[in-house]
Amino acid sequence: MIDTLPRLALVVCALALAACSKDKPATPRDAVLDAWKTEKIAPPAMTAATVSFAKDCQSGAVENLDVLVCNFATPAEAKAAEPQGETWIGQATGMSQAHGAALVVLADRKKTDPSGKAINKLMKLAPK
Repeated sequence: MIDTLPRLALVVCALALAACSKDKPATPRDAVLDAWKTEKIAPPAMTAATVSFAKDCQSGAVENLDVLVCNFATPAEAKAAEPQGETWIGQATGMSQAHGAALVVLADRKKTDPSGKAINKLMKLAPK
């Protein structure tokens, strides 16, 4: 019994540490995607994306919108990249907005959101 107590304590500590590590998203982009997933909105797959204004981006489709989410070192850097995000949108209806150290860019290239409700919904759900 005495030998099993230290082992049990070690297992409990390991499980507690593992549980704590899952509480906080690993990156600003993960925080955005987790917020969408909480509302049952999730991209089928986000893939690495290359853009001229950021190094760590992923793109995909959410609710028929083209999505680009980029990680930055600071919220100020993400905010400064908003105008370049608008160039990614092009002629489509869309929005480029910093959410903390993440830049979220949404483009309605398929013209499925003429009122902008889906764009507004996704932006409001993304954590600040």
